[in-house]
Amino acid sequence: MLYLEVAGKIRSEFSDGRFSPGALLPSENDLVAAFEVSRTTIRKALSNLEDEGFLERRQGQGTFLCHGRYTRHVSSKLDFVSHGQRSGGRPTTKVLARGLRPKSIAETSLFDAPSNDQVFEINRLRLMKGEACVFQTSVLPVVGLVAYAGADFENRSLYKILEQDFRIFVGPVKETLTCCNAPEDIADVLALEANAAVFVSHRIVRDRTGQVVEISRNYIRSDRYCFVQDSSILGSAE
Repeated sequence: MLYLEVAGKIRSEFSDGRFSPGALLPSENDLVAAFEVSRTTIRKALSNLEDEGFLERRQGQGTFLCHGRYTRHVSSKLDFVSHGQRSGGRPTTKVLARGLRPKSIAETSLFDAPSNDQVFEINRLRLMKGEACVFQTSVLPVVGLVAYAGADFENRSLYKILEQDFRIFVGPVKETLTCCNAPEDIADVLALEANAAVFVSHRIVRDRTGQVVEISRNYIRSDRYCFVQDSSILGSAE
């Protein structure tokens, strides 16, 4: 059917990472002109995409993208909650595990202070609009975090806890981004098919004095996220 073909083209045009959820789509008139079809066909196509949850039509405001890729800047200092709120994703967090464990050799070399033998590790599932999007493992040298309940990490930003309760202020962030086929347990928790492609983000976060205060590994759904880096070209291109 023609309207399904048009719906597929709209889906393809607006789900490749250039547009984030909440983006305003062209008007019906613009879509009619672009696809050279009737208004009835466009309305059927939009209704189909709305039923899928791909877009949302708001009376008197327009049609908005719901289910595209969330755009995130590489090495952003924004916490997950702040980023999710800005992108209209209605972020929530579910704590899967937390506790103290001995430092690894690598962590001993990364965490200069305090000189504890243990680290605090927390595993969290990050959701956008109720959909699992990121599985995050964070490791911190702040052993006092073990006294916090799981709900504290679901209702407050970890960086806000560090800042407000421990007077630790986040400074530089280094992020290394790779990709892999999701391990079976990760695919399961992210509701992905076996061996689905995911981003893997390794982050090293320092405080304003240069001390490492968090290292994290994040498995990120590649069908829900894209990463961007703003930069300038220096010198002449000729």
